[in-house]
Amino acid sequence: MSEEEVKGAAPELSTAVADEILKLSESGNDYFDEDDFDSAIGAWEEALALIPEPQNQYIQSVWLNASIGDAYFLQDDFKTALTYFETAKSNTEEDVEANPFVMLRLGQCYLQKGDKEKAKEYLLKAYQLEPEGIFYGEEEKYFDFLKANADLKA
Repeated sequence: MSEEEVKGAAPELSTAVADEILKLSESGNDYFDEDDFDSAIGAWEEALALIPEPQNQYIQSVWLNASIGDAYFLQDDFKTALTYFETAKSNTEEDVEANPFVMLRLGQCYLQKGDKEKAKEYLLKAYQLEPEGIFYGEEEKYFDFLKANADLKA
């Protein structure tokens, strides 16, 4: 019995579908790089629609949901961004709890929504995963909040 059979192999996308998702994702990335967030979201939503349900069994859904969430975050639509980051976190094929970027954005979204406990939880996870640079380029208020609410000396 192979290792995949023992683990209960995750479903895989056909090569054609995976290739189309990659093409749409790259298109979304190009739009994103040009700060055309609505077009980026459109491309990524189109790619996400190609993934069968339950989508959280496919690794591609992690980065598509995180990308869409990031585009909404950068447009200050924290409620919608949070929905996408929570969906990314629900993935069963990748340990998203070990992804510092997703943890950072979850913490930032929760802080923007006023949920300080969840904000602290996720910002601290992000910091623990990548203490040297996860807050680089981010608004100072997020790291300031974490420093004021958590012991970072550990």
